[in-house]
Amino acid sequence: MMDFRKFRYIKEVLAILIIAVAVLALYYTFIPFSCTDYACFEKKMEQCKNAVYVNEQNEGSWRYEVLGVFSDSCNLQVTLLSAKNTDLGLRDYEGYKMRCSYKLGIAGYPEKNLDACHGPLKEGLQKIVINKLYKYVVSNLGEINEELLI
Repeated sequence: MMDFRKFRYIKEVLAILIIAVAVLALYYTFIPFSCTDYACFEKKMEQCKNAVYVNEQNEGSWRYEVLGVFSDSCNLQVTLLSAKNTDLGLRDYEGYKMRCSYKLGIAGYPEKNLDACHGPLKEGLQKIVINKLYKYVVSNLGEINEELLI
């Protein structure tokens, strides 16, 4: 005959093991993997696995996070953490975010392919580009006019 204390001990150990496995499963499912370089993030993006990477560039710090697969696309969230180059006008968009969708197996710098993105950060980046183009055209209007007349 089995001792009640042994049975209770086995139940408690099993319950602890089940809880530990559940916690680990939740952790690896919902907590993104933190990449220290772009190669790591690029691999996770191609696989569309939860990951986070902070990309330090000359113009600013960008936070990329792979959110997962939705509608047969890999979805990312991009946040401008801080603007370093004030000449670009990025400082107004610090903390802004955009969501980007890529075909599965594709990786790239999201802020360089705005066609795949939507959200307030994308709109801000487009405003900056339009303003720079406008200033360029206005400052070179004479040269452009001469080229059109030739």
